[in-house]
Amino acid sequence: MAKCEKCAVDVAEEDLYADHGLQVCEDCKLKSSVSPPETCATRKNMIK
Repeated sequence: MAKCEKCAVDVAEEDLYADHGLQVCEDCKLKSSVSPPETCATRKNMIK
């Protein structure tokens, strides 16, 4: 078993996904795909 690096839930190794450099569970992966983290480039584009 492994732990999700975002929510710390125990999951099987094969159920971990790479997400922005972290090993995360499917739920955390889906959450980040729905609302990706804001980046500096995103903020700059919003200011224009």
